[in-house]
Formats: sequence, C-alpha cells, structure tokens
Amino acid sequence: MLTKDDITGLMLMVLTPAKEGADRWEAQDTVDLEETERMTEEYIRAGVGGIAACGTTGECAGLMWDEKLKFIDTLVQTTRGRVPVFAGATSLGTRETIRQMKALKDVGADGAFIGLPLWQTPTLQNSIQWFADLSEAVPDMPIMVYANQNFFKSVFPTPFWAGVAQKAPTVVTCKISYNIANLLEDLRVAGHQIRFIPGENMIYTGYKLAGDKIKAGWSSNSAGMGPEPMVALCDAILANDEAKVDAIFEDIRATGPSFPPAEFNLFALYNVQANRYAANVSGYLKPCPTRPPYRLDDLPQNWREYSEKRAGLWKALRTKYAKTPA
Repeated sequence: MLTKDDITGLMLMVLTPAKEGADRWEAQDTVDLEETERMTEEYIRAGVGGIAACGTTGECAGLMWDEKLKFIDTLVQTTRGRVPVFAGATSLGTRETIRQMKALKDVGADGAFIGLPLWQTPTLQNSIQWFADLSEAVPDMPIMVYANQNFFKSVFPTPFWAGVAQKAPTVVTCKISYNIANLLEDLRVAGHQIRFIPGENMIYTGYKLAGDKIKAGWSSNSAGMGPEPMVALCDAILANDEAKVDAIFEDIRATGPSFPPAEFNLFALYNVQANRYAANVSGYLKPCPTRPPYRLDDLPQNWREYSEKRAGLWKALRTKYAKTPA
C-alpha cells in the first residue's frame, strides 16, 4: 500500500476526455477511452510522478458513475503500475464515498482522491471524523485529501491536519489549495504521515518556505497543455537543486499565470471551462467539449484570448523541457 514516500515529483490532476456531443444533457457514455489511453502514455513519457483523476477539472460533477468507473479502469490498465493513480470519490455523504472507494479499488486504483462533503459546511470535528471513518471503512486504500478552500468550505487549519494524522492513518497525501502560511506547522504535526503537495501557483513559494520537506507538486492546467515544464520544476525541487528550481520557475512565470491575473478571483466560476478551453487550443489533447452543467460558451472572450496567447508560449516551453522528442 502506498505511503507518503511514494508520492514524489509532479502529481497531475487530469482532465476526462470527452466524445463529441458530450455537452448535451441527454449524452450517454461520454468518455473518450482511446484518447484517455493516448494521453496517459504521453504523461508517463513526460515523466509525471502520479495521476489524480475526477477532481474538479476532471469533471467529477458531470460524470455518471459508470463513466467514472470506465475512465479509472482505463487509466489503471494504461499506467500498468508505472505511476500511482488516485481516483476521485468525493460525494455528499460518507456511505456513498465508501461505496465508491471500494469499487474504484476493485478496478485497481492505487488510492482515493477525496474532498469534504459539499452540502453542509463541515465543522472541524466533522472534517476529521469524515476521514477517520473512510480510513476505518477501507483500511487498505490510501487517501489524497482534496484540500480546496473555495470548494470545500474549509481553510484546512493546522488542527485539522493534527487530527487527521491521529485518527485517519490511510491519509498519505494532500493536494494543497489553501493559504500555505501555516505550511511549516502543518508539516510539523502531520508531515511524518502526509505528503503535502503545493499546486502550480504555490509550489515555488512552498519550496522556498519548506525546502527539502517539499517532494512533490500538483498541476491541473498543464495536464491539458502538456506537463513537461512542471515535471522539470518538480524534479528540480525533488533534487533540492535551488538554482535549477529558480531558473525553471522563471521560465514558467514568463508565460504568465494560468488564467487572466486581473480576474483570477473569478476562477471558481470558470475552472472547468477554462482548463478545457486551454487544453483544446494548445493542441496537446484531442479537442472536446465540457459536460453539462458547464459549457465552453460560458467562458468570457478575454479568457479565451488569454488562453490562446499563453498556449503558444507554453508549447515552446514544453519543447525546451521535453525528456524525449515529441
């Protein structure tokens, strides 16, 4: 069973490829499994350290259960154990999440990718007990906490991590999407069990703050545009090569933020659409629609123009950091 020490390098938060017509409410069987196989091989060739699927940009809200199961099964069969696969199993209630965890484990997922229940704002006690119950129910399936402050209505304070480390032994890692001002304290109370993974907008700051305690980073935008620059950055962080980290980060920063910096506060409104549009215009993945209720038509024109410009810059950077010829 995976431990935190198995979580290193770039953890990629992947999109779920969609067939033509998947944006219609009556669409069934929308996952493009052939494209799933192709993109997974591309990710492994690029050198990713792991895959997390069916999060927000993976359209967990738009997938039917049978579609999710087929998608995860395809990821597992394609990776063949070369990198760990964490499968999204967040739901509104504990029993449903446990059901999904068991089914996803049966198709070979290495771990579960889980946020907090979304309906009622969880208290600190609720939040800790949620993961304690999941650990007890499925003791042989590691968990990545989807620690997104905006979506899961929690700031994930240090007492949360102390409680999880004490009561939920199968939690081995977390996707950080919250303020990392308390990162050193979080590492102090839970770093012996949990690999803390800063994201594409925080990994450099996290590394500068915590040094060689940071062994991994996550990215979702580069999952659609090509992960090579982020792989290079995470590998340099893993090697604790500060000069190389600085140089690669400067290259990435020169392409601009993932989305329009003046409107980043609107990201929660356009997360799914913006990542899909960026993937489509980059040419890295096969162009495909979003699933309802989110539609590419929702995306403002200036966001489209920004993605188109950045996609060209990112493509050049991919060539610079590719481990093997495209």
